[in-house]
Amino acid sequence: MLNFYSNHPLCHKKHIIISIVDKIVRLSHPRCHQNNLIDTIKIFLNNCYPLYLIFSTINNRIKYHIHNNDFTHKVKQKFFSVPDFKSISESFLPISTKFNCNLAYSIPNTLKSFIKRGKDNLEHLSNQNVVYKISCEDCDASYVGQTKCKLSTRLHEHISDIKKRTGSSSVISDHRMNSNHDFKWNEVKILDKEASYNKRLISEIIFIKMQKQGINKQNDTEALPESYSQIIQSLSQSPS
Repeated sequence: MLNFYSNHPLCHKKHIIISIVDKIVRLSHPRCHQNNLIDTIKIFLNNCYPLYLIFSTINNRIKYHIHNNDFTHKVKQKFFSVPDFKSISESFLPISTKFNCNLAYSIPNTLKSFIKRGKDNLEHLSNQNVVYKISCEDCDASYVGQTKCKLSTRLHEHISDIKKRTGSSSVISDHRMNSNHDFKWNEVKILDKEASYNKRLISEIIFIKMQKQGINKQNDTEALPESYSQIIQSLSQSPS
């Protein structure tokens, strides 16, 4: 149970009361409602919730259920989420109201960010869902790509493409054949890890733009609006 004096917005604490009242009304038998509500009040009092807050929230929620007894009807609501910072987060309320969204508060510091299950690190080439960079061994040229499969599998495809004699060649094969340069296959960098395909594509485009001497095709970055170019150029000036 969330203690009333914890560093969470008041709306979170109210919604905990509401969620428990919902469970009592919708899941338990009517004969048990009174005893369950009494137990609920005791629990919240033990967690330092003010009595007026408990009674007013429970009372309003019970009234809601009396006038809205059709549980099958659900209205889809849109939410606009912002981190919870006192006297700052509330300023987003007019914006969310303007776009017919409910304002939701997220907590930046969570237990998950401090307490994590220990996992053995994967071998470098066993990582999946990554954006990677292959650098030329003889010049400053580089190639940025993304893959859902294991990085080792994707690199094997690049190497196999260089060796094949038929079919359309890749930009890596063209650089290898035209310049007689080799690539640092044992020093491939993982630039980003992202499970979402669309987010991974955006990350790939950004890193392609940040290359000093990239050999990627021009159409690899056509999806990026030109307005972002200046921001990416400023980022590319920092060492990568």
